[in-house]
Amino acid sequence: MVSSTTPDVPLLSGEAEGRQLLRRLVAPLTRAGWSEVNSDEWYDDEALGEESPRVAEVTAELERSGFHVLVSWTPAQQELVVLDPTDGRDWTTGSLPPLFPLDTELALDLSGESSQAARAETVRRAFAAAGLLDTTRIRVPDPSSSLRADLVLLLMADHLYDVAERHRGRDDAGEVLALLGEDASWRLASGMRAYPLIVPAPVPSAAARGIAEWCWRRETEVEDWHHKVDDLTMARANIAATRAVLPHVHLEGVDWPAVRLALTLPRRRLADGRALTDLFEEGWPPILASIRTQIDLWQRLDDELGPQAALILLSLHGSRTESVGDWWGSGHYETLTRRAIHNAARQGTLPEAVAETFADATHFADVTVHSPDTLDDDTLRWLTHAILTERSTLRARGEPDTTAVTLSDWAVEQLTDLLSTDHDTAANDTSA
Repeated sequence: MVSSTTPDVPLLSGEAEGRQLLRRLVAPLTRAGWSEVNSDEWYDDEALGEESPRVAEVTAELERSGFHVLVSWTPAQQELVVLDPTDGRDWTTGSLPPLFPLDTELALDLSGESSQAARAETVRRAFAAAGLLDTTRIRVPDPSSSLRADLVLLLMADHLYDVAERHRGRDDAGEVLALLGEDASWRLASGMRAYPLIVPAPVPSAAARGIAEWCWRRETEVEDWHHKVDDLTMARANIAATRAVLPHVHLEGVDWPAVRLALTLPRRRLADGRALTDLFEEGWPPILASIRTQIDLWQRLDDELGPQAALILLSLHGSRTESVGDWWGSGHYETLTRRAIHNAARQGTLPEAVAETFADATHFADVTVHSPDTLDDDTLRWLTHAILTERSTLRARGEPDTTAVTLSDWAVEQLTDLLSTDHDTAANDTSA
């Protein structure tokens, strides 16, 4: 085969089956903050002289916050593989080495799919299940658990403070965060305290959940008026807030004026048409005022630390699994939901209303993943319980309920050496 990053042949149908389809297949990754750093194509030797050259394989390497994946697409076999491209990469002193975000490589046989759209959807779901569409999470092997705190500091320095300091032109990002006050700083650090460790990265969907959780659900007056609505209605309101914010969160940053308008519309409604002002009654004006206050805080952060740093902080906040990390809109939520519905269908425990309303369990799962707030109360209540049961079942089996990569032995060894050197240097500086 012949390799060609920029072939001397025109973009014909054979190449389109390779490069253009791969671009479509990896689009969910680029929307989740992964950046393409390299691409390549291989052609059959005998096909290069033909009018429509046959692409034997096309690859794309993508990176996000120091983690790398190599996605390979083979048109003839209709196979997509996510490989580890980091073997043998140089270690940069003072930083983590390039790492692979999965414990094992991922291979998908797409030969049974009837269309490019079907292939793309199958790949997207696999990426979601593998955790590639959410922030990357790291587990530290138990014998090396003492590394956790240092690893958090290293990740924050590499992928948050460095970004903020480049924006500000000086090394004082920590001082800016401290000016927000102890309470706000504590809440901001909640994503840093989570375990498995959350790798700081700009992930728009996670940031949107972070905005919805902070500026709508948790840090506003909503909780004080929760008595006005039941838990199911609050769940619908949380989804509605996330959906309202999503279009205004981009890899370049957050469109805060648009977010403010989206969350404070006077007659903002749930998916079933009910207006929030009618539901919360006299509580709605103070809720709106508190939403504006929290958005003001984040706009200040955005101005001071830069849009990328604000996006990263929001992504951290929107990835905490003990709260918002498994909300609607995350790959984690989608995977748990599909698994719960599949198991219920296999066991014959789906609600009767599901069979009356949906063509089959797959149709029910598709609707539920995209618009759970359109379900009736009984079905939404069943779904919430089924997801909790699925999570509990995973824990009982000793399986992780959150997709995370375990830090490899070689990375632990090199990280230990790096931190040991840093500590020795710091001690020498202090003694001097």
